[in-house]
Amino acid sequence: MVPDRVIWIWLSLALGAGSKIPNKLFASFDTLAEIYSSPKERFLEIEGVNEVIAEKLADKDVSRAENILSVCIKRRWGLITYGDKAYPRRLKSIPDPPLVLYYRGRFIDLNDQVCVAVVGTRRMTEYGEGQAYSLSYSMASGGALIVSGLALGCDSMAANGALDAGAPTVAVLGCGIDRIYPAEHKTLAEHIMRSGMIMTEYTPGEQPLGFHFPARNRIISGLSQGTVVIEAPVGSGALITARTALLQGRDLFAVPGDLRDENSAGCNELIKGGARVVTSVSDIMSVYEFTYPHRISVSAAERAESSLKKNAGQETAKLRGVSSRPPKEKEPKEKEKKPEKLQKSKPASEPQKTTANAPETENTSSYSFRRDREEAERIKNAKKESATELPITDREREILSLIKRDGSTPDELTGDGRSASDVMSALTVLEILGCVAAVPGGRYIKTQ
Repeated sequence: MVPDRVIWIWLSLALGAGSKIPNKLFASFDTLAEIYSSPKERFLEIEGVNEVIAEKLADKDVSRAENILSVCIKRRWGLITYGDKAYPRRLKSIPDPPLVLYYRGRFIDLNDQVCVAVVGTRRMTEYGEGQAYSLSYSMASGGALIVSGLALGCDSMAANGALDAGAPTVAVLGCGIDRIYPAEHKTLAEHIMRSGMIMTEYTPGEQPLGFHFPARNRIISGLSQGTVVIEAPVGSGALITARTALLQGRDLFAVPGDLRDENSAGCNELIKGGARVVTSVSDIMSVYEFTYPHRISVSAAERAESSLKKNAGQETAKLRGVSSRPPKEKEPKEKEKKPEKLQKSKPASEPQKTTANAPETENTSSYSFRRDREEAERIKNAKKESATELPITDREREILSLIKRDGSTPDELTGDGRSASDVMSALTVLEILGCVAAVPGGRYIKTQ
């Protein structure tokens, strides 16, 4: 019998990161074992499953999945599957849940936390730096768990603030767990892993490719009860996270900024659209105080906020190698390397705990989806109702308008100032929002 963990990894490899197919499979099959044992014809009966996906699901070779599990055990990298009790319940409520989460550091049970995502631009002003640090420090002091993405700018200042408060924090990567991106944040990542964890849905060896990050953002917002946006120019990746937070039914907060500063344009627009205005930490923490009284203390957060000095965090940021404001010139593109080759190995036995406080895992090949169906259907319907209401950028709207009736490939959409990276990022966002769908032949079609 193939262990559950191997099947989950096999399924994640077959569907790819950010896929919307999992909930459709869960609605059509009773157990994980049934998915693994079904033939290609059975998958083609499911709406949204095309020939390419069905072919991958029909391939029952689990050697690569076994190799990945073996490497994780050997290197003491943790992994949580959709079927584990420790899997974050909030992620089960999103339309496109990751099937496997790889992590390093000290395991945190996210089901017992009030998680708040802090996102913003990589090119922060001094004002943005101060807000990201201060709010994160104060929220962490008041009992919230800060979730960010380890990127330059806002992410790094948010993580640094939480660490200065003596609290753990979580960073979600857009690459394999064996890679720290950007490389400047290797020291920061090491500090995070001492008390918290870095995590990703991407398999070991995966490069930090541009289109990974919009898909990564749905995990940041999906893990969290609320998302705080600090300095986000129009078209910023932080606004992708804001849109997915809305799509997922999460609370959305925005810090207002200078009307003359393009860095504040996105936040000010979010506030016009109904996001909660943040002028102090209590604007965020008071939303959760009565729902989670055992976790949240507004008074502790306010005391921490009032105790901060103007230049608080500068020394610790330097100590941790935080790159809060990159140079204005374009950053050099990281030289691509071939993903680390996973050595073939014998089928892995039941894995042992891989990192500090690692969770207990299930390994029965009988995980049932019955209890998840009603919630998945509710989320699916909610997405259909709300997707068209979500704002898209001018670039995304332009690319959407260029897609032909019979579909277009990314190459066909490139040109006239649209780089391949721009096109792939826009298509990823449009797919997340349900505006387009990928079809065989590498083409994208409009769904609305």
